[in-house]
Amino acid sequence: MQHTDLESAVSRQSWEWLADLAPRLDIVVEMADPEGSSVFPAGSSHDAEVFRTMLTSGESTIRAAVSDVRESKKRVFVSVETFQALCCGLTTGHVLLLARNLTGAESVAECRQDLESIGNWLTSAVEATLTQTGTISVEPYRIVSFRRILREATSRGSIRKVIGAFVEALSVWDDVRVRCYIAGANGGLVEYAAPLESMPSSAGEPDESVVPQHGRMVRLSRPEVDRLGLVAEPGDTIIYRLLVGDIPWLLVFSGMIDDREQVRLRLYSDILRESLSNVVMVTTSRLVAEVSRSRRSTNESPESEAQAVLDQLTHAMSSPRGALALATAGGKPTLAVGDIDLLSLDTMSRDQMMVKSSDADGALTVIFERRQVPFTAFERETALAAAAVVQRWMQAALQRSSDVERRKRARAVDAVFDQLATDAIATGRHASVIVVSLDETRLRPGLLPGWVGRIRAQLRAGDYAGMLSEREIAVLLCGASAEHAAAVSARLTKMFRSADTTGAFLHSAIGMTTRTPDSPFQGSIVGAARALATTRQ
Repeated sequence: MQHTDLESAVSRQSWEWLADLAPRLDIVVEMADPEGSSVFPAGSSHDAEVFRTMLTSGESTIRAAVSDVRESKKRVFVSVETFQALCCGLTTGHVLLLARNLTGAESVAECRQDLESIGNWLTSAVEATLTQTGTISVEPYRIVSFRRILREATSRGSIRKVIGAFVEALSVWDDVRVRCYIAGANGGLVEYAAPLESMPSSAGEPDESVVPQHGRMVRLSRPEVDRLGLVAEPGDTIIYRLLVGDIPWLLVFSGMIDDREQVRLRLYSDILRESLSNVVMVTTSRLVAEVSRSRRSTNESPESEAQAVLDQLTHAMSSPRGALALATAGGKPTLAVGDIDLLSLDTMSRDQMMVKSSDADGALTVIFERRQVPFTAFERETALAAAAVVQRWMQAALQRSSDVERRKRARAVDAVFDQLATDAIATGRHASVIVVSLDETRLRPGLLPGWVGRIRAQLRAGDYAGMLSEREIAVLLCGASAEHAAAVSARLTKMFRSADTTGAFLHSAIGMTTRTPDSPFQGSIVGAARALATTRQ
């Protein structure tokens, strides 16, 4: 969500700070002047638009409540359709209206209690803004300053910088201590930050199953503090659970916290959520961009490429040890680098983190290890995003390397057969080459070498057969005429079509070339036969 720049708003004593505040507290804020006209534009949310329509159309319940507030100067709660609303009178004759669309699990009583707490805090801030023209009232100034502090911390691109600024600001401004917990990479909650002057941390982290649901700020009694496994610090204890993307955080506030202070903490916590979201997005995007840019030269081996990218990932995760492995879709390992012993771990401890990216072609697994500092869920999400990119180009690198190896093998057979053919022609003999090109989609593993062995068993002494690639067989006949080579080619075709019942070789293509001693010998005889086989596929 993009919020209005409040620095300029406060300097103009506008009401834009209220427009920013309303969605953070999940409320609709309206204010009517003594003549009944709205003071500032309607909010941008659907709920704000609906409530503004009811207010301006003179909805009877709201109109009666506003009238009662002006006469009695007392606050009035009303229910209008699915909305709960609180009307508060101001000394200037204005009426402040706070509303919430009650569509979730929150009860009417809970909603009204929350609206009243917000009203207690907000009425004084609004009245100060109305009466202190030409000066900056305290609450808008605090909001602006707090956002500026977190924005500066966010620009440094570090989660810890943002959390540190948040903890320090609340300690200095409100004398409130904060402990921050985040979901661990392997489940549970891990402590992420605590004020230096706070009491020592508890032996363990809070039980995630008993903390409040997302968006709830709960004031705890001392027995509840003990039940959650928290440290009992002086004063009040309030916990708040928020989500940054899909990652849960738990904030534990300690100090002298009344209802007004509690509302302010909710507002600050939402500003923190926004800052954390920005940092996580930037951090993830930066790492993805780095591993995307760092593709190595095609002359490097896949192992070298994998080790280089593993070094990048372990550095980004502040991990001294790590391992990376690639496997086929069937689970067959194809590559592994780094501290290979980590790949044999059955379960991950707090000191380890595993991310896995998979698709129809295979899977990439990366495991990190570091001592004393547990891995967090946002580190897991960042590493996973990078792993997804790495998987795609590492699979391409493996395929490229496999193609190179196949070409090397093919060139080796080409060179040997061409040299043997040259030697045969130099002694006044004919030389013929037959290349059989097969449908690779029908080949089974290990089948082609078996066929090469069967062909060799039927050749004369001084003739040769070998694999040009994983789908091509070459046969060299030394001292054989074109007619003899054609007869051998026919026998090969018949053998392929009749001996295998799977139909794997029905789509074979055969190319044949014969060179004689009196003909000019230029180029590769194997290449010529292969070209003919290719044209017949």
